[in-house]
Amino acid sequence: MKFLADSSLGRLSRWLRILGHDAAYWRGDADRNFLRQAEKEGRVVLTRRRDVLARRHPGRVLFVESDRAEDQIAEVLGKLGLKPDPDAFFSICPECNLALHRVTRDEVRPEIPDYVYRTQREFRRCPGCGRVYWPGTHRERALSMLRRILKTG
Repeated sequence: MKFLADSSLGRLSRWLRILGHDAAYWRGDADRNFLRQAEKEGRVVLTRRRDVLARRHPGRVLFVESDRAEDQIAEVLGKLGLKPDPDAFFSICPECNLALHRVTRDEVRPEIPDYVYRTQREFRRCPGCGRVYWPGTHRERALSMLRRILKTG
């Protein structure tokens, strides 16, 4: 499922990307252009602004009630009946919202610390920003938080 989050939902859009969803983030006002973009790209609108609900829009608009990103994740998934797919986790760049590509550790050798090169075998690169990702401690902390949020043990 594809999303367009308004400017008040930046952390939520980042977490949706970590879960493997295409979640674009709109930095401008949540106006007609915002809704047109969502319609054009076939995205579900995510907003914290009640006035957006009052506007005519042919697509789906989801008002996010929760204040905390952790609660927002559970709320959005629950309201839309989405089941997290662990195979899709960490497949989208949390910065650029582009699909990450697998790369060999030799390809990224000049860009990563020696310790990471010695201890990790799996790497992905964002074709947009060029960032390199690997399953380190940050990933484990994110998974731990997701398990708490999604209550999956």
